[in-house]
This record gives sequence, C-alpha cells and structure tokens, in this order.
Amino acid sequence: MAISRSQVVHLKCIMGLMRAFLVILLVAATLHAQTLADVARRERARRAQLKPAQIIKAEGVPTPTPAATKAEEGKKPEEPPKAPVDPVKEYNDQLQKLRAKVQSLQDEEAATQLQINDLTNQINAPVVDQAAKDQAVARLGDARQKLPAVRQELDQTKKTLDTMQLQGPPKK
Repeated sequence: MAISRSQVVHLKCIMGLMRAFLVILLVAATLHAQTLADVARRERARRAQLKPAQIIKAEGVPTPTPAATKAEEGKKPEEPPKAPVDPVKEYNDQLQKLRAKVQSLQDEEAATQLQINDLTNQINAPVVDQAAKDQAVARLGDARQKLPAVRQELDQTKKTLDTMQLQGPPKK
C-alpha cells in the first residue's frame, strides 16, 4: 500500500499539531496539580464544617404533650444507662487521635524549622542593628531547643501508632 506525498505532508502537519496540543495539555495539568498536603488541608477544613448527622432512634415514638414536658422539667434528669463500650470503636477512636496528633506534631516541626530558617536569615542579614540581632539569636536558641523535643514526641507518637496498627483491632 503506497502513501502519496500529500498524505505524508498531511500526517506531518497533524503530528506537529498533536505535539503542540500535548505540550499545552501537560503544562496545564502540572500548573493545576495539587499537592497532597493541599488536598489534606482542604479535606480537614471540609470535615470541620460538616454538621453531625441526625440519628433517628425509633419510629412512631409519640411526641410528649405540653403537660408531660412540664412534669418532666420538675424532675431531676436521670443518668442515662451506660452503653457497653465497643472495643473496636474505642480502638478506631484512639487511632484517629494518634493520627491527628502526628499531623499536629508534623506541622509544629515544620513551623519550628521555618522559624529557625527565618531567624538565621535575620541574623545573617547584611543590614541589621545589634539589638535585633541579639533578639534573633535568643529566639533562635529557643527554637533550636524546641525542635528536638518536638521531633522526639513525634517519633514516640509514630511508634505508638505503628504498634497499635500492627496489633490490629481487638477481637470481640
């Protein structure tokens, strides 16, 4: 099967346009891409704004009459019976708290490292008065002492989380 000269020129033209289109598409995709941290921040903000779901306990429960509600107001509220604690739910709650603590400590570690970098830049700035430099040195010392403590607590929390995840939820 032979290809004519005009078909070859046409294919080259189409290939050139496709390359340009692919370059534009890739550039647009990379400019619009989100980092995992951005997505996680937005998800946490979204979840914080969610309202808790309403729970309907039973169908056909009669609504109390006004006389009954007045009589109930005079009574002392009784303690509701304690429901047995589900060990799996408790395990999941502990995991969630540990994950939140790890996230918080990671944020604190990053903020402290940024503070150290900023203070180092202030100290090494070409135009700085001695009082500002001394203050920055003092704050830098505090930040450098705080960073290992935060990292140690982060490591300990991660180890606890890993241990819990390896053990898995308790058996019923």
